Amino acid sequence: MATDTRTRMIEATALLLRRRGYHGTSLNDILTASGAPRGSLYFHFPGGKDQLVIEVTRASVADG
Repeated sequence: MATDTRTRMIEATALLLRRRGYHGTSLNDILTASGAPRGSLYFHFPGGKDQLVIEVTRASVADG
């Protein structure tokens, strides 16, 4: 698992989206799964959940 907060949040979001889908994944779920403090969410992703999903998509395209 990644050590930096931003990467942990992206990885946790990807996992939760695969398991639960967009509507079944809450910001609280993402924070719990990533172990990130709430303030980190809007620091790294000012656009909230939508921005996180975009970053997950970018990461998956970059991987392959």
